[in-house]
Amino acid sequence: MSQVVDQETFERFLPLAVEWARLLEESILSRGAALSPRHQEDARRAGVQNCDGVRVLVVDEIPMPEHEELAEAARRSHIITPASRGVAVGHGIIIRGDCWGDRELILHQLLHVAQCEQCGGLEPYVRQYLSERQTCADFTIGSFEEEARRTAREICAAEAVTR
Repeated sequence: MSQVVDQETFERFLPLAVEWARLLEESILSRGAALSPRHQEDARRAGVQNCDGVRVLVVDEIPMPEHEELAEAARRSHIITPASRGVAVGHGIIIRGDCWGDRELILHQLLHVAQCEQCGGLEPYVRQYLSERQTCADFTIGSFEEEARRTAREICAAEAVTR
């Protein structure tokens, strides 16, 4: 398996990625909306401990890092591309406006919020998430992505069966 980003580049970009995520989270937390009662219920199902601290910001497109090389690495690894529909950083979630009604996508992002809490914060979460993605250009690879996709799908399917 070839690396999307070599170890030296990874170590050089990691602090930039953490800083970008921190600034993005701050922006979302200051400008985003609190979770609706329905989304609060989903956040609890997803395992989010601090549901009241989560904010969601609806945007036209997911912002790329300003650092050109970091943005290129994000695109190459498919972490953030022009096709991205949502991103969770810490307790902040960005959702593209045309995807706002996609409950499974929002649950997926809420699961990432819970994972971040379980990791002990944004920096350890970013390190682990990016480490898993370092050698893989397939977006679905990595325990965080696999767990978020599987669990969001399971929650939606279980609710559909009970209706």
